Amino acid sequence: RSPIVITPPSQSVDPQLEQAYGAFQRGDLVQSRDLYQKVLQKEAANRDALLGLAAIDLRTRDFEMAENRYLRLLEADPRDPYALAGMMAIRGQVDPVQSESRIKNLIAVQPEAAHLHFALGNQYASQRRWAEAQAAFFKAYSLDSNNPDFAFNLAVSLDQLHQSKPALTYYQRALT
Repeated sequence: RSPIVITPPSQSVDPQLEQAYGAFQRGDLVQSRDLYQKVLQKEAANRDALLGLAAIDLRTRDFEMAENRYLRLLEADPRDPYALAGMMAIRGQVDPVQSESRIKNLIAVQPEAAHLHFALGNQYASQRRWAEAQAAFFKAYSLDSNNPDFAFNLAVSLDQLHQSKPALTYYQRALT
């Protein structure tokens, strides 16, 4: 008998997606948008490209387009934590109390979704509820310490609470 060998599938990321994300991280939103759109031309429902374009739309304050992209993602997966967090961030500007409640309900169902904790922190920060924002940002950061936005927002919330020394630590982590 020959032994059973299980070979796990290799996962490779589309090089254009990597380039698009790199451009986004550098702040080159024009190149990033172009590369994400090229990915969508090949694969119209590519989740990463839609999330990337929605993030660009948020940065350029095109909230309607960002919402449309998040809705497309939610049609494919109604529990997508990134799309849900994005939608709550957009809608939170209209009705903060309802948005906070919805985010908390989503967190109850998906407690390990770092972006939901981040969205909750942003909701608190927009209301200047810094202690609660700090706790939510810390939870997001503890779930995904590689996300510079989580570290940066945690640092800002610590700054607002006059905790300069720990804030500096998280500013530095955001930069690295």
